[in-house]
This record gives sequence, C-alpha cells and structure tokens, in this order.
Amino acid sequence: MRKITLSMTAGLLVACILFQFCGCSSDNNTQSEIARAYCESFCEDVKSGYAGKIMNYMNSSEITEAELKEMISPSGLNKEQEAFSNAIKDSINYKVQDPVYDYKAKTATVYLSWEQADYNCEEAVSAVTVLDFKAAIARAPSNIITVPVTVDLNGDTPRIVNPRDVVAAVYAYNSAENGIMPGLLSDYYQKGELLPAPKGEYSNVKEVGIKIDFKKELSSYRFVPGIICVVSKGKDVLYTSDIISLTGDTYKLSYTAEMAGPKGVNEDGYLSAGKYSFMVFDAYSNEITGFECDVKTVAIEKDIVEFEDLKKDHYISESVYEFKDDDLKDEAFANKSGWWDYDNTSVGKSAFGSETKIIGFSLAVSQDNESELYYDYYYSEESDFGDLSELKPVYQGSCKPTLYKDQACYDLDYSGSIKPGFYGLVVYDNASRKHVVFTAACIVLEETSKDLLEG
Repeated sequence: MRKITLSMTAGLLVACILFQFCGCSSDNNTQSEIARAYCESFCEDVKSGYAGKIMNYMNSSEITEAELKEMISPSGLNKEQEAFSNAIKDSINYKVQDPVYDYKAKTATVYLSWEQADYNCEEAVSAVTVLDFKAAIARAPSNIITVPVTVDLNGDTPRIVNPRDVVAAVYAYNSAENGIMPGLLSDYYQKGELLPAPKGEYSNVKEVGIKIDFKKELSSYRFVPGIICVVSKGKDVLYTSDIISLTGDTYKLSYTAEMAGPKGVNEDGYLSAGKYSFMVFDAYSNEITGFECDVKTVAIEKDIVEFEDLKKDHYISESVYEFKDDDLKDEAFANKSGWWDYDNTSVGKSAFGSETKIIGFSLAVSQDNESELYYDYYYSEESDFGDLSELKPVYQGSCKPTLYKDQACYDLDYSGSIKPGFYGLVVYDNASRKHVVFTAACIVLEETSKDLLEG
C-alpha cells in the first residue's frame, strides 16, 4: 500500500513539474509573438514616415510630434532635396528578427534590420540630375542598418523602450551633408542686363536678349534646377525655352528674327516694333528675374548696286567679288571663297566656257554660322548692267551654309538657261532684298572651255 502511495506522489510531482515547465514555455512564446507583432507594426509605421502614428510609440515628454516630423521630413526642403530624400525613403525595407524574451524581467530584445539603398555609392554620388540619382538608387546595393530595441511587456500593452533610436537611424540621411543646393535658385541670382544694349532701346534689330549671372558657389552643388526663359510682347507669349541646364555662372538668352518667324518681323526682316519682356523662371516655375525692352523699326531704302564694266581678260585672271557688309566680311574666309567649277568648264577665276550648265559662288564662312542669305542673278550681254532697279533677275534663291569638313559654305548657285554673257550675283541679308551684303560677277564666253584651253 505504501509503495502505491509513494508511486502516486512521485507521479503527481513529475506532472506538476512538467505542467510548470510547459506553462513557462507557452508563456514565453506568447510574449515573444506579442513583441514581434508590436515591432512589426512599429516598423511599418516608421517606414511610412507618418509622424502622427509613430508618436503612439513615443514618450511625448522626450520628443514632440513637430520634432519627430523634422527628423523624418525636414521642413524647408526644395524640390531637389525632397526628390533626394524620397528616392532613399522609397528604397527602405525592414525585417524583424526573432525576439529574445527575458522571463524574469518580462522584456524582449528584438533586432530590427533595415535595408536601405546605398546613396553614397559611386553611381549615386556622380549622378548629375535627380532622374539620374533615382535610376542610380534603383540599381544601388543595399546597406543594412540593424537597431536593437527593448520591448517592455510588464504593462497592459507592450512598449518599446528606445523607439527614437530607430527613427534616428533609419532617417539619418536627412541630417547628412549631401551637397544638394539649399533654398531656391533665385537665392543665387546675382545680376543681369539686356543685350545688345543695357538700356533696352533698339531700332532695326534681328536679335534681343539678356545676360544673367549667378553666384559662383552654385556650381559646387548637386542637382541644380535648370532655368526657363519666357519672351512676351504685350500680353502675347512669343517663346518659351526648353529647360536650360546650369553648368556655369553666366547665361545668355536670346530672341531672334528667325525664332520670331514671318509674322514676328517686318518686311525688312527686323523684329516687329513693340515692348518685349524676358522672364526667367527655375524649372519649377519660381520667378528669378525679368527685363523689358523697347524695339522700334525704321523704314530703310533698297541699296543701289552697280557692276564694273570689265574686260574678258579680267574675269579670266581675277575673282570678281566685293563684300558690302562688314559683319559678313568679318565672319567670311575670303581666301577660300570664289566661283565654283561644278562641271569642269572653268577657264579662269571668274570665267566659264559656253557649255557650262551651272554657275555658282561658294562663300566660305565659319562653321557656327546658321543665318540664311537671299540672292539674285542678273544677266546682260554686256558687262555694264546699268540700273538694276530696271532689270528683272533671271533667278532668285536663298540658302543656309552647308557644313563641310573644315568650314561652312553658302552655295549661291544658278542652273537655269545659261548663255554667253555677263552674270551678276547680288546677295541680301533677308527676304526684303533691300540691304546688299555681297556682290560677285562672272562671264560665260562664246567659246567652249575646250576651245579656249587648247587654243
């Protein structure tokens, strides 16, 4: 009987010990799961960046919601700084590791692993624009930031002891020096003036513009926004530029007769009269500066052209041409210009045989010249053309320079019904054909080139 009693007592003791052990294990698991779930919720709110929700985990006596917002999303950021911050924020992810529960202290230690794109990698640091930076961030390797937190499970609800440490670690990039331009681009504007005359009063011009200067320190920053120039006349917007990237300190912005088109110029090719305004904005439509100028037009008379009465031998031995405009003369290469022998019928510098099918003058200029010239060919059986106002041209044309290997050339060609006699070329600077900038003359002889060269 005693043996049975002892056996029963021992069995009950073992059962009690096992029950107690299993009860501890069950309690540990439950508390760990509570800690994990609480940390998961906390991490999700931290990742969202919504300060109002994150404050639920904070001690309001240690940090205010306003202070928390400054850690997560500092105030006063410009568009580039916001884009920088948001690109990194979008790369954030987290993982909650298994809690380690302390049964006696009723606390859990949880390691929170935060994955964040390496915004200091070479590609991200060398990015020129915000778009480049976002692309670099998308490809960047990840940095792992591990922050241990203690979850206090003594009360009715869990409480993270050090939540501020997590927010500070995750959003540390907002406090780091990143070299992005602070403030607005207008803060770096220094001075500007109208071109070509600072007083802004012009007559018969084909171009008006402005020059603006920024502070030199601007070039030391990353992701500087570009500028946009808007040109208006009265209430009408004439032109809006594309975004102009800033890579230096000084910029010239022009509005030309070519940009204005036929409706924006008078019959002489000059900008139509009126009050023009230039407004400069940054890429986000923030105003930087503005200027106004008055443009007037004065009627001009057509230039009178006379050709010399030259002999055949002179045309054979000389290149017959003359610059009538100093600006064109300054940008032209006279030693590379001359009558062009298209079909091997040349018998001299300004003379062709009767079988020629095309005559043309090649006027060499610098490669950056893009303006259009207008030209007329006149014909006379005699070298004295007389009064050109009484004559009709046998051909009228226009052209822009053709780009060649080492220069650009106006190819002033005529390929009509060519017969022996004298040909005069008159070149104008615009479609009104009033201001003459260049003249040239050549002769087509009665004989063929073969007869002349062999004779």
